[in-house]
Amino acid sequence: MDQVSALGAPMPARAVDAPLAVKLEGVSRRYEVGSGVVYALRDVDLKITQGEFVVVLGPSGSGKTTLLNMIGALDTASEGRVTIAGRSITGASRSDLFALRRNTVSFIFQTFNLFPTLTAVENVQCAVEIAGNKRGAKARAEAALTRVGLADRSVHYPAELSGGEQQRVAIARALATGNPILVADEPTGDLDYRTGVQVLEVLQSQARAGHTVIVVTHNREISRIADRVIELSSGQIVSDGPPLGGRADVAELRW
Repeated sequence: MDQVSALGAPMPARAVDAPLAVKLEGVSRRYEVGSGVVYALRDVDLKITQGEFVVVLGPSGSGKTTLLNMIGALDTASEGRVTIAGRSITGASRSDLFALRRNTVSFIFQTFNLFPTLTAVENVQCAVEIAGNKRGAKARAEAALTRVGLADRSVHYPAELSGGEQQRVAIARALATGNPILVADEPTGDLDYRTGVQVLEVLQSQARAGHTVIVVTHNREISRIADRVIELSSGQIVSDGPPLGGRADVAELRW
């Protein structure tokens, strides 16, 4: 029998047997604003299995980035329990959260966060070494840059790269660490269509290799290639299931 989500939508068949990569139980994130309280997330329950390619959709202010930050241990829940790769991080120490980010979750930030005094290959190599993979770090960095089409730009500094090229360096940095969970905030936001498709193919290949890939985007077209699409509104999950109309190939996307 197919597994069914909490909202009644059938889940991908592989989700039945795969271990959980992400589990949120009754998670809320609230902020005090003046004399009131604003909820970025409200009572969210969510399970994501290892190897799933998940796209999270929603308008600005819906809670997408907050959800991503919870999964990546960049933010902590006001209420509820967060478990990542089988480890509860609720109430975890700062050192434990850092270790999780270093060894379990890789980020593709919308703002790139590249070191301006390091070349492209050095930016990627630095991330690999921080993750504890010093042996062969440069070779891994060069291979990751090749995968995103930047082999000929590896010795250039961020200021010498276009916005799209900087974003691809950030993607290469995340890929090179080899962490089992990859989270991306608008990974194609500053890319032209051709390069965006190339990046999505790389992310999809990571999921096929067994990595969990979670992409936050405003671009609904990207959700067509996901195993699963989660929609947020006002900090709550309002839809969770396979892409509407069935899953598409990357080559079918248009934007």
